[in-house]
Amino acid sequence: MGKHFLIWLMILFFTPLALPALLSPKTISGYIRQDYNGAITILGGKEQINLDLIALYKENLTGIAAFANEFRDRHDDSFKFRNSGDHIGEAIADITGDWAASVKLQAYSTALRVVILTKWGIWLVLPMVMGLVVGVLERRLKLDTFSPPIPPIYNTSAHMLLALSCMLLLWLICPIPIPLSIIPTIAVLMSIFISLAIANYPNY
Repeated sequence: MGKHFLIWLMILFFTPLALPALLSPKTISGYIRQDYNGAITILGGKEQINLDLIALYKENLTGIAAFANEFRDRHDDSFKFRNSGDHIGEAIADITGDWAASVKLQAYSTALRVVILTKWGIWLVLPMVMGLVVGVLERRLKLDTFSPPIPPIYNTSAHMLLALSCMLLLWLICPIPIPLSIIPTIAVLMSIFISLAIANYPNY
């Protein structure tokens, strides 16, 4: 379990750093547009989403945009190649500007997805609370009927909980094109594995 946690931690650390270099601003903009349109379709309240999104971005993520702009201004020398006819040099020189734009869009994507999760909050937490209650009751029933917990089920559930939690976090901080309809499904799956993990936690 510890090794898997460290692997996920590395994925969560390095993926947000690598994606701006791998995805173009146009691609990330497309993912943001998909999320935004999906949020409007599922949640409605376009004006409120816009207000919450702007407020969250201004309060928490403008520092990232400032850093990206400063990096671009210091290292972008694409103007030297713009009219030189050296298309390879121009493409290489554009990497700095594209990276800065991708970083800012990634921060905007994170803000949008935080707003979406906030709107869904109670409906995502409720299944997990129910899973917790069911797990506690099932564990008590096992104790009353002298039914032993099953460690393999606990191990599988714990690993699945770790994977699903990290996938949700990865979706939150990275512009990964996962449809919004998958997020409630992940919450329901997590509630099932919470219940199984609690009910089958081994008695050492």
